[in-house]
Amino acid sequence: RRVIWTVGTPLTIVWAPAAEELIFRAPLIIAFSAMSSVAWYGVFASSGLFALSHWFGKKIWMPEILSAKENGNHKSDDVEAEVNRLNAEEGKMIMVRKVLHVVFTLPLGILAGYYGIKYQSVWVAFGIHSLWNLLMPIVLPILMLLGILVFLCISSLWNRVRPRRR
Repeated sequence: RRVIWTVGTPLTIVWAPAAEELIFRAPLIIAFSAMSSVAWYGVFASSGLFALSHWFGKKIWMPEILSAKENGNHKSDDVEAEVNRLNAEEGKMIMVRKVLHVVFTLPLGILAGYYGIKYQSVWVAFGIHSLWNLLMPIVLPILMLLGILVFLCISSLWNRVRPRRR
């Protein structure tokens, strides 16, 4: 668990957002001095590339590797070998994670791009990105649960309201 707090957390909340904002938002902030219709094209293009860049990678997280080790379900002490093993075993789940990663990073890119240009500050974009990475592991499961509940309620109401065919 110390590894997660000393390496994983700073990487997720500080270093990755810093690098990504310098790559994806700093050029926008330099190119556009204010939001305009042309700036919006830049924001959407940059956000799309930013989201697509999140497709890549194994999508296996350190807590999964540590959990497998704690439960005796690991085959090796080599982290890379365990990542590859888990990636092979959870093929469909990895694909779902990749799609969700792209879908959920698109709005982040749009927000960070808009506010970065509006305030002419990569620091604002970095702050939004860091806060997003800090809060999404907590907020996302809640949003997904609410989405499932809404879907179940709507489908239940729909089944009661629609006429039955004979």
